[in-house]
Order: sequence, then C-alpha cells, then structure tokens
Amino acid sequence: MEAPHFRSLHNIETSFKMIRTVMFAVILGTLLLASGIAWWAFDITEKSRSRVYVMENGKSIMLALAQDHNVNRSAEAKDHVRTFLRLFFDLEPDNQQIRKTIEEASYLGDESVVRLHKDFTEKGYYSDLVQGNVHQKIEIDPESIQVNMTQSPYYFRAKGKQLLVRESTVTYRNLDVEGFLIDVQRTDRNPHGFMIERFHPLDNSDIQTITRNQ
Repeated sequence: MEAPHFRSLHNIETSFKMIRTVMFAVILGTLLLASGIAWWAFDITEKSRSRVYVMENGKSIMLALAQDHNVNRSAEAKDHVRTFLRLFFDLEPDNQQIRKTIEEASYLGDESVVRLHKDFTEKGYYSDLVQGNVHQKIEIDPESIQVNMTQSPYYFRAKGKQLLVRESTVTYRNLDVEGFLIDVQRTDRNPHGFMIERFHPLDNSDIQTITRNQ
C-alpha cells in the first residue's frame, strides 16, 4: 500500500502537470487568436487602401480599385498617345475650338508640340480650315499604336488616317507619327502621367479625294 505522504506528492505533481498543460494550451490559444486578429486587421487595412471613392458630377459615388502604379501602364501610354492625337488633329472650322483643343493637347506634350503648332499656324493651316469650312477628323486604330515600355524615354509610333471633310469632297491622308514618352506627375490636365517628347509626323501625304454625294 502506497504511503499517504508519497500519494500526496504524486497528486501534487499530477495537478502541477495538468495546470502546466492547461496554461500552455491557454497561451497557445491566445497567441493563435492574436495572430488571427492581427492578420485580419492587416487584410482589412490593405483592402481599404486599395479603394478610391470618386465623385461623379458631384452626385453619385463610384468605387474604383486602385492598382499598382505599373499595372496597365502600357495601356495608359497608348491612351495618352490616342488622346493627344485626337486633341491635336480633330479640329472644327472654329477658331475658338481650335485654340481650346490645341491648348489641351499642349499639356500632354513638350516644346516639340508647340513648335509643330506654331509651324502650322505660320503656314496658314488653321486659317485655311476655318475659311474653307473644313472639318478635320482622324481615325486611329488602337492596335496601330505601339509603345516600347522597356526603356525610358518610351518610343512610340502610331498610324491612322486623317479626313478633311469639305462641302463637296472628302480627302483622306496618311497619318504616321512618332515620338517619345516620359513619366511625369499626374495632374487634372494630364491624368495618365506621361509627357510626349520629340513628336514628329513621319507621313501626312494625301491618299485620295472623293466627291461627296450632293
């Protein structure tokens, strides 16, 4: 028969092991819970940072996911070129409209754009559009805009057609241009954050002139 003294010691040792096991389980559970809460908080914070709330016409709110700066940068570069070409070449026989769109285009390009505009002005290009009541349009295939994003400045080339719509005729011209893009700070007037440098028309020759149906 086991002596009472040793039985008491055995019970104390067993109780101590049980308490130690329980404390270990509590500590482990607490650490797991704390880790889970920390991960959850970090995940919520990251998701909240990736959301941008945009006011549309001061009324409705749209939720847009903000992506990494480099994601879709190539698509932004192509859209920057397309937007610039539309502003620079889509012109109506209206001096005010021409000044407005050329001014908007100038925020997307450097001195090379200003020089080309000045050259057109000195040659009477814009005055001829107004006096001849000529509507100038461009057709740019998005697939024709090529941008090399591997090295800055980014070389680009774009091809399309230019239409000169008169009362009795429509003249089609080639529109083949090139230039370079550099990264700049985004602004309201330059939302893509690119600047066009060394802009240069490669080909702007006539293709054909057709008579419009009267």
